[in-house]
Amino acid sequence: MNEQTRQVETHVGRDGNPVAHVTMSPTSNLMRCHVEAPPDQAIPIIFLPGIMGSPLIATGGAASLIDDKNIWAWFPDDPSGWVAGITKWSSYSSLSPAQRKRLLNPNETRPLEITDEAHRGTVEKFVRGSIPLEEAFRRGWGSVSLDSYGEILKFLEVRLSAIVTPQGEPMPATTDRVVPVDSSHWGDFQGAYVPLDKEALQAAAKFRYPVFAVGYNWLRSSESSADHLYDRINAILSYCKESLSLACDYGVILLTHSMGGLVARRFAQQYPELVQGIVHSVQPSVGAATAYRRVRAGWEDFLGALGLGGTGKKIMPIFANAAGPLELLPNRRYGAGWLRAESNHGDSLFQLPAANPYSEIYLETQAWWRLMDPLWIDPADEDPPRGTPGPSVALAWKNYKKKVEDAESFHDKLGDYYHPNTYATYGGDEGKRAFNTITWCFTQNIAPSSIAGRRATAGPQLSGVEALSLRLTSENYEGRVMMINSHSRISRIKQYGIDVEHDTFNDRHMADLQVADQAGDSTVPLHSAQHGTDKARFAVKMKGYGHQDSFKDERVKEVTLYALLRIGATAQKLQC
Repeated sequence: MNEQTRQVETHVGRDGNPVAHVTMSPTSNLMRCHVEAPPDQAIPIIFLPGIMGSPLIATGGAASLIDDKNIWAWFPDDPSGWVAGITKWSSYSSLSPAQRKRLLNPNETRPLEITDEAHRGTVEKFVRGSIPLEEAFRRGWGSVSLDSYGEILKFLEVRLSAIVTPQGEPMPATTDRVVPVDSSHWGDFQGAYVPLDKEALQAAAKFRYPVFAVGYNWLRSSESSADHLYDRINAILSYCKESLSLACDYGVILLTHSMGGLVARRFAQQYPELVQGIVHSVQPSVGAATAYRRVRAGWEDFLGALGLGGTGKKIMPIFANAAGPLELLPNRRYGAGWLRAESNHGDSLFQLPAANPYSEIYLETQAWWRLMDPLWIDPADEDPPRGTPGPSVALAWKNYKKKVEDAESFHDKLGDYYHPNTYATYGGDEGKRAFNTITWCFTQNIAPSSIAGRRATAGPQLSGVEALSLRLTSENYEGRVMMINSHSRISRIKQYGIDVEHDTFNDRHMADLQVADQAGDSTVPLHSAQHGTDKARFAVKMKGYGHQDSFKDERVKEVTLYALLRIGATAQKLQC
C-alpha cells in the first residue's frame, strides 16, 4: 500500500527534549505522519563571550551605587540606559572613578548561574521564537549579553538542528549558507577551505548540537575563568546525559568571542580530552595595544567614551584592580617596540619594550609613558578630612603589581598553544583601524627666555635619552602629557635672531597620543588577530564589522556554521 507521508518537524520542548505536534484528522485521511527522531549522540556547542560580554551580579553592597533595587555590577543588555544613562538618570556612566572601582570589584561580583532570572524579561525578548524560555536559562543563554550574542545563539540553534533531510539530502536553508556558489565573499582565506559535500554533511548530521552559553567573571583572571568553564562543562555534559538522554562521547566544541578565546585556549590546554574543536572570532591572541590607549586616555570612540569613560581616570581604577583586563595588554609574544615616541619632525626617539612589557612599561611608576598613574589605582570620592590618612598609594601599587605578575604568569602558561582543530574569523579592515602600536608625538619643545620680559622660543630637538627621562608634570588623561627636561645639555639655538648657548635643563615638552595605525576591527589590530592562524585549519580575514558586533555579521555567522559542521563531520571520540 503506497500511502502518502507527511514529514513532521521536531523542536525543543520546555524540558529540553525534542517534541513534535500532530493534529488529529478524520479517519478518511490516510496520510501518514513521519517524525524523524534526532540523533542520540551530541556534541554541545559552548559559547564564550568577550570582556564585558557577561552580566555580573554584585555580591557586596556596591550595587546600591546605581539604585536601591539594583543587583547588577554590570548589565550590558541595557546599553543606552544602565550603561550610558541616556534613558535613565541612574547609570554606570554617572559613577565616579572610585565608585566604579567599588562596583566592579572582582571579589564582590559573580557571573550569572542558570537559576538567576532577575532579567527574565530581557532574556524572553531575545530568545522568542528559538527555544523555550525555561530551556534558554538551562542552556545559560541568560549568562551572556544577548544584545551582542543573541543572534548567533539563535542562528546556530536553528541551523544545526536541520542539516540534512530524512532522506539524507542537504537541507537547503542550512547548507546554502555554508556551501555558497562563491565563498570568496567571506574574505581572505588562510588554510584550506574544504567545501562541505553531501557526505560531510551527512557525517555532521549524526550528532545533535545543543547550543549553550557560559558567562564568566571577566574581571578575574582567565585562569580562574577556565576553572569556572570546567565546572560548567561538566554540568552541561551531565545535563545532556541525564536529562536529555544523550551520549556525549565526543566532548564539546568551544565558540568564542574576543577575550573568550584566551579562556577557551587555556581550558583546552588543560583538558584536551573534553574539546573536539574551537572556533574563534576577533581574538586578541597576543593582546592589543588598544588596551594601553584606553587606560591612558579613555575610550577612543564616542559611544565607548559616553558609556565607559572618555578619560583614563575612569578606566585605570578598573584595569588596575582586575586581572582579566590586564591580560588583554600586549604580552611578550606581541613583539618589541610597540610603544613609541617621535619628534615633531617624525624622527624616532625611542621604542619600547625591548623584551619585557611588564617590567619596562606596566610596572613603571614615574616614567611619563607608564601605563598606570599610582594615584588613580585607588581613587577617593573626595579628599579625606584634615588629619586623616588618605588611600595608601603603596598598598594600592603592591596589589596592582601582584595582578600584573599574575597576568604575566597566565601569558607564559598559555604560550603559543592553539587547539589542533581551530577555526577563526578576524577583522582586517582599513576602515576600522586599531592600535597595533602606540605613538606619542612631541610638539616643538620650548626653551625659557634668558632675557626678562621676552617670550620663550623654540628649543633644540630632543635626543632619545632625553625623551626617555623627561619628568612628567601633568597630563589630561585624554592623550596629552606635559613634561620637563631633567637633562642638562648645552646646545646652540637662535633666540631673537641671535645664536646663543642654551642649557636644555628645565625645557618644557608636550606629547600627544596618535590615532590608530593598523587595519583591524576597531579594537584588535590585524597583527594580534592573525597570530596563531597559521596553526588553524581554516581562518578568514574579513571586513565590514566592528569588534563587538562580529557575530551580528551574516558572513561571520556563515563561516562559524561552516566551521562547526566541518568539526562535526570529522569528529573523533574523546576520553570524556
